[in-house]
Amino acid sequence: MEATNMAYRSINQYVLANAPCSVEILVDKGLSGSNHLAGNQVSHHVAVLFFGGPDDREALCYGWRMVEHHGISLTIMRFVQSDQVQVEPLRQQHGGIDLEEPRVLTVQTDRDIQKQHDEKLIHEFRMRCGDDDAVDYVEKVVSNGEDTVTTIRTMDDIHDLFIVGRGQGVISPLTAGLTDWSECPETGAIGDMLASSNFAATTSVLVVQQYVGDGSQYEGLETPYGEESTPLPPGHKMFTSEH
Repeated sequence: MEATNMAYRSINQYVLANAPCSVEILVDKGLSGSNHLAGNQVSHHVAVLFFGGPDDREALCYGWRMVEHHGISLTIMRFVQSDQVQVEPLRQQHGGIDLEEPRVLTVQTDRDIQKQHDEKLIHEFRMRCGDDDAVDYVEKVVSNGEDTVTTIRTMDDIHDLFIVGRGQGVISPLTAGLTDWSECPETGAIGDMLASSNFAATTSVLVVQQYVGDGSQYEGLETPYGEESTPLPPGHKMFTSEH
C-alpha cells in the first residue's frame, strides 16, 4: 500500500477500537468508478476470502447480502487447513502476547466453538445458495501462510471486490507470518496483503471487523434471512452474524 496520510490511519484505528457497531474499511482501487451507472446496470464480481472467526463470518454475511442484487456474482473461497499441519499451542506460537486480551481466543474450547459457528454459517449459506447461478463456493486446502499467499496470487482477475475479515484475535497457521511485513495492521493480515501496492491485482478490498460488545460473542447468528438472530446492538445499521 502506498504511503497513507497518518491522520486518516489514526482515525481508522480510533473507529476500529471504539465504534459501537461493526466497522468496514474500503480500499478503493476503482470500484467507485461505476457510481455513475444506474442501479440496474451495475455488475460486479465479489469474492469473500474465508478463514474462520467472527470477522470472517461478518464478511461472509456482508457478501451474502450483496448477492441479493441481481448484478452481483459472489464467490466464497474458504481456506481449509490440511490435515498434515501440526498446530502449536497458542502460548508457544505467541510467547509474549497477552492471551487475556478480550478478542484473543485463548483456549481449545473457544476455538472449537468458533469452528462450530463457522460450520453452521457455511452450512446455511450453501443450503440457501447452492442452486444460485450467481454464487460459487470453493475450498482451498493450504498448510501455512506461504501457501495462502500463493493461492491468493493465483486467483483469476475477474473480481472487482475482495471482502475479508480483519481477523482480530484469531490465531491461525493459515495466516502465520503475514503480519511480519504488514504496512497497515488496521486492515488485518489478508487485507493488508491485498491492498498492498506489491499485490498485482487492482481489485478493491473491503475489510470487516465484527462488533462484539459486552455480551457473549458466541450468542446468536444473523444471516440475510434474519433467522436465529439476537437483537442488534445500538448503532448497528447493517447485520451481524452474532453478538
